[in-house]
Amino acid sequence: MAWEVSNAPMTSIPTGSLQEIKNALTQAWICVDSSYVKLQHAEGLVMHIETQLAVDQWWEIGEPEYQCFKEVSLSKYHTTLDELEHLMVMRLFELSKLSLSGTGKFIYAKIPTLMTVFF
Repeated sequence: MAWEVSNAPMTSIPTGSLQEIKNALTQAWICVDSSYVKLQHAEGLVMHIETQLAVDQWWEIGEPEYQCFKEVSLSKYHTTLDELEHLMVMRLFELSKLSLSGTGKFIYAKIPTLMTVFF
């Protein structure tokens, strides 16, 4: 969606007067220029961070270091999801034991009111 919106001035072919075509070209140049400035800014930030972290060589997809990092990251992600699922199930069991399983929405709606009373 964002890609389509950003490329619309450059992919649509305006028909009509020369002024409309000129306006469309101007809009396209503005999009290109702002994108280039954002790219330069991002590259500068990357270079700064690489200098601070003393990065000598980038990882390539398929290298052992990349694969190891990818596996560890996915493992941490799945562990976090499992923990979240565990906590949610525990909470649902607690609410069902207290016969309050349907009151979560009511309590959630009252939190802002309670915060203004106590703070």
